[in-house]
Amino acid sequence: MKTELPPLSNCVIFFVFFLSIVYLYNSIYQGKLIKKQQKVERPKSSFGFLILWNQILLISFFCITYIVGWDAPSVGLKFKIFPILSLIIGLGCYCIFVSFLSKILNLFRVSQIVENDAYLVSVRLMPRQKLQKILFMIAVCILNPITEELIFRGVLVHQLSLYTNNYYLAILLGLFVSVGNHIYQGRLHIITHLIFYIFTVTLLYSDVGLVGSIGFHLAGDIYPFMWLKYQVNNYKKRRREERRAKYVSN
Repeated sequence: MKTELPPLSNCVIFFVFFLSIVYLYNSIYQGKLIKKQQKVERPKSSFGFLILWNQILLISFFCITYIVGWDAPSVGLKFKIFPILSLIIGLGCYCIFVSFLSKILNLFRVSQIVENDAYLVSVRLMPRQKLQKILFMIAVCILNPITEELIFRGVLVHQLSLYTNNYYLAILLGLFVSVGNHIYQGRLHIITHLIFYIFTVTLLYSDVGLVGSIGFHLAGDIYPFMWLKYQVNNYKKRRREERRAKYVSN
């Protein structure tokens, strides 16, 4: 049975295209900025509020355009399985993802480089002020998985594939945007986001649908910050060992 798209779905798709370009430009700009920095710089004092405000604006847009621009079937929201169970399945799949990614990175012998890059990105994003840190965590760990999956999997992949009647084009475009949006984290992180994307799209087209993708992304955003203190200690330890090895070799 063919899914009928809402009358203004083309407007929502156009908005997501525009947003993708903005995110891609910002990612490239941030990547160049990070390369120029001599040391790790913390974000501005109002960063947490700005990130939260951005999420609120996105949610407001999708609330306003609901029914006329998108609906549950058009973005891959399925209710064959109880939504809470779909969410839990998505969370569980992230454990598989972490294990699989770890083996891939170890195979290519780049795990430490990727860990260092991930730590530096986390430090650059996390505000120091307590209130800003709380606002940041709400925005990134709770709201962002919902908005990002709705935008880049629900609309850009699922709705666009229905609109163009071409699943392959939509999936490839979604992959390009997903990788491009995170290019500032370093080239080696392409591996991480490629595998991450494969998991989310697989969940999107499974019985758990977009809810499963949101659960997977939820775990992906919480996990790095949950282990941030451990990452700090581990990063410092690796740096000491590198300096010691360099001193001995000289």
